[in-house]
Amino acid sequence: MSTRENKDIVRRQWYQELWDNWNVNEADELFTADYQLHLPGIPTAMNREGTKQVVKMFSASFPDLRHTVDEIIGEGNTVAARWTVRGTHRGEFQGIPASGRSVRLSGTTVHHLAGGKIVETWLTFDNQELLQQLGAVPQTSQV
Repeated sequence: MSTRENKDIVRRQWYQELWDNWNVNEADELFTADYQLHLPGIPTAMNREGTKQVVKMFSASFPDLRHTVDEIIGEGNTVAARWTVRGTHRGEFQGIPASGRSVRLSGTTVHHLAGGKIVETWLTFDNQELLQQLGAVPQTSQV
């Protein structure tokens, strides 16, 4: 697959289908059988089924979540994206009851692909910032 095709796969299948449309069945087509998702603060990578559970958790917590891909860069079989996500906290999230608060969060993903499927994803975002926006932890003061 070309770099352009890999970028299209990430943009269309990862962001639009899996995360914005909550199509968890897309994971079976999008990920290799030995897929691994690396999340901040989680010491062990998640497999394809674990990743589906993460997507389901976010869909229940933030049903209107939408991504904007701010920048996408590809080289060979690696695609990196800088993104912004916006949504409303309408369901329990990690033990935090629905607050109705709007959230806006930025992060990055680095995907490694093979044969038109994602083999591995490294996802980074500021979980502290998300918890602050939900009112679960106090805002830090600016110096």
